[in-house]
Amino acid sequence: MSKMRAVVFGSAAIENYGFCKKYLQPANVVICCDGGLEHAKALGIVPDYIVGDFDSVEDATFVEFQGQNIPIHQFPTHKDETDMQLGIRLALELSAKDITILGGIGNRFDHTLANAHLLLWLLKLGIVARLVDERNVVQLMEGELVLEGKIGDLVSTIPLSMEVKGLTLEGFAYPLTNYDLSLDDELIAVSNVLTKETAKITAKEGYLFVIQARD
Repeated sequence: MSKMRAVVFGSAAIENYGFCKKYLQPANVVICCDGGLEHAKALGIVPDYIVGDFDSVEDATFVEFQGQNIPIHQFPTHKDETDMQLGIRLALELSAKDITILGGIGNRFDHTLANAHLLLWLLKLGIVARLVDERNVVQLMEGELVLEGKIGDLVSTIPLSMEVKGLTLEGFAYPLTNYDLSLDDELIAVSNVLTKETAKITAKEGYLFVIQARD
């Protein structure tokens, strides 16, 4: 049985929607968080659920989707959770096991960093998750990650834990073997390069951001 896949849209700007199709096609459910509705409108899709306090979506867009019999979960503006957290929580309630966050990397660094840290919450729940925009695919790993891409792709491996012990990188231009990578290390593991279409990252202990990026 295939796993339940969810796409959760935040309100961060998306300049080119071409990359979205890869994640929308296999999705079982699409959730728009507040201003994420603008992305659904731009893509010409109807989300399965709408959540948020609706302080960032255009009134006309909200009214348009209100009339389409879509379940709406509205919350007060003064709340403990971000709209993105509410969207992800709904995806979990719907039994999603694979979550892609779109519109979650933007001009507000605090929001972007918070969204990246949500990957730890999901990882600890056993959920496969990623934060994606036109130029980045951000994942958080513990233990082992098999990475697929194109030869020449840029990949950065940045600790979330104070230390990632026994880090081994296979299939990269700059390999590592059983290296203890610290958050305050002089080794900055940024802009490594794939030498194979399938690479492998393993770590004995710790949480590691794995970021596939392009200029």
